[in-house]
Amino acid sequence: MKQKSINRTIKRAQLMRYLWTLLYIGIALILCPIRAKAAMEQSHSTSVAGMVKLVLLEAKLIENLSSYADELEKKLNILKRVVPLLQEKSNKAMSQMEQYVSNPINAFSLIRRLHKDWNKWKLFMEEPLGSSQVAYVNEHKAQLPSPTDMDETCQGLHRLYDVYNLTVKDIVRGLINGKQYNASLGALDTYAMGKYLDHYRIRDLASEWFAETSKSLMQHTLPIPMGGERQQVLQLFARAFIKQKHYTIALPLLDHALIKGNKTNNSDLLSERAQIEELARAAPKLRPSIRYTTDYARGCRSQYVQQTNLICKYKFRPSPFLRLAPLKMEVLVVKPFIVAFHDVLSPHEIGELQQLAMPLLKRTTVYDSNSGLHGSVKGTRTSKGFWLSRSHNNLTKRIARRISDMTGFHLEGSTSLQVMNYGLSGHYALHTDYFNTTELIAPESPTGDRIATVLFYLSDVEQGGDTVFPRIEQVFKPERGKALFWYNLHRNGTGDKRTQHGACPVLVGSKWIMTQWINERPQLFARPCLRESTK
Repeated sequence: MKQKSINRTIKRAQLMRYLWTLLYIGIALILCPIRAKAAMEQSHSTSVAGMVKLVLLEAKLIENLSSYADELEKKLNILKRVVPLLQEKSNKAMSQMEQYVSNPINAFSLIRRLHKDWNKWKLFMEEPLGSSQVAYVNEHKAQLPSPTDMDETCQGLHRLYDVYNLTVKDIVRGLINGKQYNASLGALDTYAMGKYLDHYRIRDLASEWFAETSKSLMQHTLPIPMGGERQQVLQLFARAFIKQKHYTIALPLLDHALIKGNKTNNSDLLSERAQIEELARAAPKLRPSIRYTTDYARGCRSQYVQQTNLICKYKFRPSPFLRLAPLKMEVLVVKPFIVAFHDVLSPHEIGELQQLAMPLLKRTTVYDSNSGLHGSVKGTRTSKGFWLSRSHNNLTKRIARRISDMTGFHLEGSTSLQVMNYGLSGHYALHTDYFNTTELIAPESPTGDRIATVLFYLSDVEQGGDTVFPRIEQVFKPERGKALFWYNLHRNGTGDKRTQHGACPVLVGSKWIMTQWINERPQLFARPCLRESTK
């Protein structure tokens, strides 16, 4: 029994020294304020394809951590083998100490052990562990999400909550828009979300997230390295909530910590608890979050009354090729004119486009009307994209000819194809694809404004990701292989405000699209500029 006790003590001391160091470092990082910017941003959350790399990175880091555990175990096994032998000699000496050292052989061995062996044991105990594993983590540090990545991830989750009228309780339990998934959020997840909202003074909603943190902490232990003594962790979080003035959430955590630590008789802690209870009673009650429903959100929630009984037909003109292979065309809206072309891209073509784009995806940008720049990164558009020249290969050339067949327009002078992938809550806020030539584009521009848009869907989306047109109350779901086409300008060249549209946040799934914007001036004879009412 004594030997087992010694072994447990050694093992506990060895492990706890490392685990407690990790515990306090980890908690300190979690409770630190949110930072807004980092030196290099990779916008991990803005592309599902990009986040796949993070899954692979985490697997490598876990493998590295396992290697570190192996080193710890190797050292512990040495101690387990040696300590019983040392203990045997020590027990022999302790039983008859004077008689033991009176023997010259024992005396010599004792002096030698204390002079030589224990200096070596000191070096053995001081020997650092995990230096190679730490170096491995440092090598991959640049690939880890930055504070801005974390901030954007919190924004994305809050966007889903807001646009789709979700509840915090459902999100935490993996119930997304009425469908249960095998996923859930833990205490550290909900705390990070509450911290983000509290930082931006959305305190009522932050309180809901913090309440979920409290429930989780009282029901479950935190995963290593956040694990350890339950009462210590509970106290750390309770004090964090007290600092943030969320007293009603801190109080049950503190009570739980006192019970777990058998400190219900500690007068100092009880006095502190009484003060917090008084502050909790005096704190103003938080009101339920007021949630406003916009026309955009109604569309994303499929609350529009859709138009029906429109035209479905085969398109045989204007290209001679269409007479042999007509396109399946569906008129979705007459004013403004919006049509869908079904099965215009094959699965093989879509796969090739994705393979071309995936390694080269970059954060997509928007036009900034204040600065006049086209390369501004904004939260109104969260996706990654890649510009693909129509002359890149046989596939892109073939797609370019198909677009001309679909639209009857010339593509010379228009932008390249843009392939995009959306990430966590990936969306594009309401916007128009035209810029208003007279105001934003120089009159001498050879290509003019964007007369039309062709939007290809390269994937189905399990939930969310619809394209919504609030001014005409129409919404269109992504369907792999389908393309939408609409005119952005009236016949007289002015912008059609009815074409204002947006991409709803992706709830679940990976949304891939490809866009071709067509400029107006090369279409002088394909669609002449005429006088027309813009009503």
